[in-house]
Amino acid sequence: MPTPAPPLHVPQIPPPPHVAQPPDDAVRTEDPKNRGRFIMSKALTAGVGVVHPGASDVVTAHYTAWTTDGTTIDDSRSRGKPAVWILNPLIEGLAWGIRLMVAGEKRRIWIPGAMGHEWATDMLVYDVELLAIAPPPAWPTPADMRSVPADATRLSSGLAFKVLRRGTGTERPKPMSTATLHYTAWTTNGTTIFDDTVARDAPMTAAVDTLIPGLSEGLQRMVVGERTRFWIPADLGYAPPLPRASTVFDVELLAIQRAADGDPGTVRIHSNSPDAAYTLILPDGTPQHANGPQTFPNCVPGNYRIEPGSIPLYAIGLVVSPADLKLAPGGTLDITIQYVPIVN
Repeated sequence: MPTPAPPLHVPQIPPPPHVAQPPDDAVRTEDPKNRGRFIMSKALTAGVGVVHPGASDVVTAHYTAWTTDGTTIDDSRSRGKPAVWILNPLIEGLAWGIRLMVAGEKRRIWIPGAMGHEWATDMLVYDVELLAIAPPPAWPTPADMRSVPADATRLSSGLAFKVLRRGTGTERPKPMSTATLHYTAWTTNGTTIFDDTVARDAPMTAAVDTLIPGLSEGLQRMVVGERTRFWIPADLGYAPPLPRASTVFDVELLAIQRAADGDPGTVRIHSNSPDAAYTLILPDGTPQHANGPQTFPNCVPGNYRIEPGSIPLYAIGLVVSPADLKLAPGGTLDITIQYVPIVN
């Protein structure tokens, strides 16, 4: 049975003629420690030079991926820009194939399910064009991972940080702002990257108050364009059931959400409680506390958030509509909070 494709909305690209089975002239690359593990690949266009990417190098590539039934599951050109990857966190078979390439080369890679995505039960086929190879970023040394260096700034909370690159301007995220950032995160043994938005070329946009405490506190000290390394102690990190551990984050603040241009509009809060408290969070992160059904005139356009409260010992508030809390210029945004009984 073909591998079920993930629900990615990408245009369907005609598959290559050998999508279901590698041709006879494909090259087999084996795991030297386990000959039962291998990928097949075939160079489609020669590249230039003799330099192959290492496990920690940053590669820029265009690619298209199919399942063996010819379904397109991803395509970088449809998104209008190439992917930027660090090879280490990539799926194993794709990383193996790219390490065989040189800049400018195009290669087709047949990846068995066991070396592909976690959802893959069958072979995947990637056409990859390797555009560029760059050295890895200036990552922390193992010594810096194990302990906070002497030149870092320490805060009373236990958070420590060092600015790696200064940003521009003076605006910093508020506690309830929404910010866009790139980050790479390590465990403090200095060898394990457990999350990396840079490698997957996917900046994260999140409300500052929803992040782990150490990252939330650190972001509020940054300006746009700044890149900072944070040493986050376990008590400012992830909560159970995730492991309690100290972490190191390299963070680049890309943007702080602001109000959109255009005429002010109206935000209306509907609620089945006449007096339950909630917080309406404006696009710039300013909180506005209120109770019960309310109409807020002269509201700036942009993306809003709302935090319903609870009625002690009785009910908890849930935002039931709409899914997109965006006020259009001159428009009206209706938000419904439904309070439901707490079941003990």
